[in-house]
Amino acid sequence: MSPKQSRMLVLRRAGAMVGPAVLFLLAAPGPLPGQSDFLRRSEERARQILHKTVEALGGEAYLAVQNIVRKGKFYQFRRDILQGSNEFRTLAAPPWKRRLEFGKKARIVVINDGKQGWKIEYKNVKTQTEEELRNYRIDMKHDLDYILRFRLGEKDLKVRYLGKSRTHLEQLDGVQLMDASGDKVRIFVNSRTFLPARMEYESPPRGKRWATEDERFFHNYHEIDGVKIPFTVVLNSNGYKAMETQLSSAQINSDLSDTLFSSPQE
Repeated sequence: MSPKQSRMLVLRRAGAMVGPAVLFLLAAPGPLPGQSDFLRRSEERARQILHKTVEALGGEAYLAVQNIVRKGKFYQFRRDILQGSNEFRTLAAPPWKRRLEFGKKARIVVINDGKQGWKIEYKNVKTQTEEELRNYRIDMKHDLDYILRFRLGEKDLKVRYLGKSRTHLEQLDGVQLMDASGDKVRIFVNSRTFLPARMEYESPPRGKRWATEDERFFHNYHEIDGVKIPFTVVLNSNGYKAMETQLSSAQINSDLSDTLFSSPQE
């Protein structure tokens, strides 16, 4: 008699003695003993790491950032092959306001204030479509600063510790966050400095583009007014290099007008 047949025989005999309700409990797969304790410890460890990461990035100074201005150059790739580059300036006022300016004379500008958005292309102003606004909200859900500043207290957010791994000469601690919709983000931080080194997430389909498995790598941290900022960020999509941004400067808590994040038509 095979082990499986032996097990079924034991269950049938148990059913004859104690009834179908107990038999169901014996046969049905349930949570393993101590599983809830394991998940609790996993979440505690993960949140400890995220807390240390926020502290490493500047602690209260990082959390209290009112706005940040970044300038630099970005490079676009297709399957690791360079396709083009341009200068850019990004103005962000957390949590939702952002202004992107492309080119030396900022002839292309993209503005979002959370619920609304606009595009300026060579002085022509257009209101962003619902799909473009949706994509912006998805991008923000996967933005590292937005996650660390605003999402950690999100209702029904499951946080788990993934363990240690090694890349090049660095040892990393991994953390996974999964929200109520099932969207997952994995963040890997340097085990010694607790500065973010990499994050992983899935970007949903956009137009004719399929869903992509994306990775962001963070390098070359500079401290600006008590806040550490990665001056080099690399984006990989489906295993291929897709974009790299190199900052030349960054400013925190500048005197920015609200009009920079409002409709250009007003």
